[in-house]
Amino acid sequence: MRWPMVLVVVAASGASSSCADPDKAVGFDDKNPAARLRAVRQAAQTEDRSAIRPLIQRLESDDPAERLLAIRTLERITGETMGYDHAAPRHERDAAVRRWADWYSAGSEDPPG
Repeated sequence: MRWPMVLVVVAASGASSSCADPDKAVGFDDKNPAARLRAVRQAAQTEDRSAIRPLIQRLESDDPAERLLAIRTLERITGETMGYDHAAPRHERDAAVRRWADWYSAGSEDPPG
C-alpha cells in the first residue's frame, strides 16, 4: 500500500533535483551565466517572440558574450539590430537599448526598423 506514496516522493525529488542542476538550468534571470546563455540560445532556436523583452534586458549585461548572443537573437527574431553593437561604448549601447525599449513599449507586432 505504500508504493504509490513512495513513487510520488521519488518522482517529486527527481523533478526538483533536475531543476536545481546548474548544468541544465535555463533562465534569463538566473544567477548562473550559463543558464542565461542557454535561455538566449533556446530563444534563438525557436525564434520565440515572447523572449524579446528579456533579450532586450540582456543587452545591458556586463558580459560582452551575453550581449552579443542577445543582439544576434533579437536580429534573428526581428530582422533588426537597431544599431546595437555589443562592443560599443556604454553610452552608445544605452542609446540602442532605449530604441529597443521604445519599440517594445509601443507594442508593435511589426519588426523594428
